[in-house]
Amino acid sequence: MHVSGTRCITVGVSNLDRALGLFAQVMALSIDWRGALDASWLRTWGRPAGTQAQAAELSCNGYPYGRLRLVEFSPLDATRVRDDFGANAPDSPLDIGPKAIDFYVADPIAPIIARVVKAGYPARSAPRKHQIGQTISEEVVVSGPDDVPVLLMVGHRHARTSLRAGSPDGLFSEIATASVICGDLDASRQFYEEQLGLVAVTDAETPDEYRTLVDELVDVPAGTRVHFLLYAERGEASGKILLIHFFDAQAKRLVGRMQPGHLGFSLFSHDVDDLRGLHARLENSGTATVELPPTRATTPNGARLVMLVRGPNEELFEFSAAA
Repeated sequence: MHVSGTRCITVGVSNLDRALGLFAQVMALSIDWRGALDASWLRTWGRPAGTQAQAAELSCNGYPYGRLRLVEFSPLDATRVRDDFGANAPDSPLDIGPKAIDFYVADPIAPIIARVVKAGYPARSAPRKHQIGQTISEEVVVSGPDDVPVLLMVGHRHARTSLRAGSPDGLFSEIATASVICGDLDASRQFYEEQLGLVAVTDAETPDEYRTLVDELVDVPAGTRVHFLLYAERGEASGKILLIHFFDAQAKRLVGRMQPGHLGFSLFSHDVDDLRGLHARLENSGTATVELPPTRATTPNGARLVMLVRGPNEELFEFSAAA
């Protein structure tokens, strides 16, 4: 059985045209498809009868991993998947659940940040340069459409397991990585490694000398210990999932928040060559919940069998195969 890396990330937006102003115009990602989503697919996502949705799917020059699906639903549900930035934010950066979508950019990062900020999307901090093991990164988080966290990153020294050759080959890469705040490392390892068969390419705690910089980057209290656990499909550098663990820090779980129809980072989509087999494996796994067994839906790529699974950190997956 083979489970791919992340083929596509769904982001719910309140205004599709405005969101495309950032991702298609400022970031110069390619619009590969745009149109209305079929009612059968919306039903698999649990949307009420009568819901309509306009969507656009974007890529970096057609690259098949790390694609971005922007969806505007009607009627609008203003629930945000995560709302953790600012003095009065109802959520905390420590809260367990989906966090950010990450794009590589070229060095220097400053003019790239300026380009995004000029378009109306503010940076949440100054860029932070830090090191974990042999990996050296420079990163900043900006508030994207409907405040979805968007991380921009220069890979000053990244292995080919994390940064594909030639990337970024546009102004911005595809979604190289999407991050999740992780509550239980052991349960997550069981789910991602043993059940999905993904490979851990980074598994390390931030060293003491970089802890303050990383804490500022992810907006958590100074002194918070941070562990990074990065998963990928073997041999594929994009479509990765980064689990960020804060050890004993107090946090709540963002229960039910990662859901198509909500605003923000709302769904991981992965291809599977044996969907029935994966269903059987996960059904009694103890680390994941099958929210929708394999169900036929019409997508822009034709008829698919779709299965929805809730992971150990409130993350929501759409696993699919050709019908």
